[in-house]
Amino acid sequence: MLTRGKKAKSDGGGAAPSPSTTSTNGHKFRRASSSSSDATVAPVKTPKSSRSPFAEIKRLSSFRRSKASEAEPAVETASTSSSSSSSSPSISPLSPLAVLDRPFSTVEGLEDHPMSYERGHEIPITWFAAISTYFGYAVLILFGHIRDFFGRLFGVSRYLATQPPPGYAPLLKDWENFYTRRLYHRIRDCWERPVCSAPGGRITVVERDSPDGNKTMVLTERTRECMNLGSYNYLGFADDWQTSCKAEVMPTLDTLNSCLCSARMDLGTSKAHVELEELVARYVGKEAALVYNMGFGTNSTTIPALVGKGSLILSDTMNHSSIVAGSRASGAMVRTFVHNNAKSLERVLRDAIAGGMPRTRRPWKKILVMVEGIYSMEGEICDLKGIVEVVKKFGAYLYVDEAHSIGALGETGRGICEYAGVDPKDVDVMMGTFTKSFGGMGGYVAGDRKMIQYLRRASAGSMYHNSLSPVVCKQVHQALRVIMGEDGTMTGRRKIEALRNNSNHMRRELVRMGCHVYGDYDSPIIPVMLYNPTKIAAFSREAFARGLAVVVVGFPATPIVLSRTRICVSAGHTREEIERALNVIEELVDLLRLRYAKRAMG
Repeated sequence: MLTRGKKAKSDGGGAAPSPSTTSTNGHKFRRASSSSSDATVAPVKTPKSSRSPFAEIKRLSSFRRSKASEAEPAVETASTSSSSSSSSPSISPLSPLAVLDRPFSTVEGLEDHPMSYERGHEIPITWFAAISTYFGYAVLILFGHIRDFFGRLFGVSRYLATQPPPGYAPLLKDWENFYTRRLYHRIRDCWERPVCSAPGGRITVVERDSPDGNKTMVLTERTRECMNLGSYNYLGFADDWQTSCKAEVMPTLDTLNSCLCSARMDLGTSKAHVELEELVARYVGKEAALVYNMGFGTNSTTIPALVGKGSLILSDTMNHSSIVAGSRASGAMVRTFVHNNAKSLERVLRDAIAGGMPRTRRPWKKILVMVEGIYSMEGEICDLKGIVEVVKKFGAYLYVDEAHSIGALGETGRGICEYAGVDPKDVDVMMGTFTKSFGGMGGYVAGDRKMIQYLRRASAGSMYHNSLSPVVCKQVHQALRVIMGEDGTMTGRRKIEALRNNSNHMRRELVRMGCHVYGDYDSPIIPVMLYNPTKIAAFSREAFARGLAVVVVGFPATPIVLSRTRICVSAGHTREEIERALNVIEELVDLLRLRYAKRAMG
């Protein structure tokens, strides 16, 4: 159930955004220095006030100036005196140092790259990459069909067992089955590699063999030590868990065990769940929160509880599959707008309100706009300020998925609202997961108290799914306390700064290599474009042989010509490890000819 407070009516009666409001595509604000590899981050003073960190957002927004003719101010950070921190018995929740109307850059040297890597810029594929990619897929498909033909003709094929018996309909779709057999299985060894260590900055990977051309994989006794550039260990809790969280988490097993064996609506709510929900709500600036045992299930079970038949969902074209699944299950009408484009959203929203529901032309019961804080496959940060202006203008509801942005964006890790200078009150539903920045699992939905109470008895994730493990609840609770500084240390602030610096350094160096790099600065997700299907396997295998564990992504997770490797940086990585990884990646860039920003042929 969504309740509208002071939102404008859908007939456009609400106040339009002020003409003087600057968009997030405005002038860049950069930090004083962050380009050198040996640069140190100045410690930041911990505020003495314990009031909400979002209370100053509207006041701070009045100081925004982004005229192109003005000099670019630096973000100043005050140093912390060790004497003041030691005299204080506890540290209050950290509040933002400043909320600047900046696009997404906190590093210097961007003017050195004339090809725009600012927000919203879509890097075009080169003509050679496009032709060779289509040709590569054509060859794979052609030879796949030839092998299928001769396999059926002579009755010799390792895939004959997958054919349905006479009189039965195929269990799988023809194209999906063909793609799995003739394309995916050729390079299956690039995925599902077993890990036998904590998913920290360095991991131990079990090597595998295949007796049948990657159709089946067999574990071996061999292992390989790799630098981890694929896990969502953004704040590095997998690296220092023994010292940062273990002492608080392990005693939970003595009282609550590992599972409550019940749904939240039955006997699946413990004191750990209640404490976690209260802390999450306080952290994100909302009245209440509800935690789930699965991130994907958070979206796929919450959305059908909020909207249904007669409602309209306006979804970004790049939204996660969990949002797509929840939208389809809701029964609501779904329309899309151009990725991260507030102007496109305004056009679609205006047309939807003017036209009304199909056939009857009656007004929509609800209109829900759905975006993400950081888009997981693009590494791009949401233009939340522009989206909020449109939503408030037309009186629609706003749902923000912060799976990748919570803990990773903002001066204190409070996500896209803090980063973009948006009051959380302007976002109706705030969703996030605990699998990225908090070293746990599951997800949450935060909003006003009335909506959360409704979801407790209307969402399938609350009524029927098994509740989140109390041990995980305690883990996330402790991680949040570290991030907020309530553990009495500056560890959380140092983690956030380290993640930002590592991400920006990695992205800047990849751009300087001449790679096509998607996304925005300050995003820990750094997609590097591979394009050609043969380079998917080549990049993954060569990186693994050199001690880098990377994630490669292709169709159907991406458009067929936009295959990529998705590098995920962590606060647990040292600068030396980042430099070593860059040296290996540069070697692969030369080997596979990936300098598409410098040469059309790579």
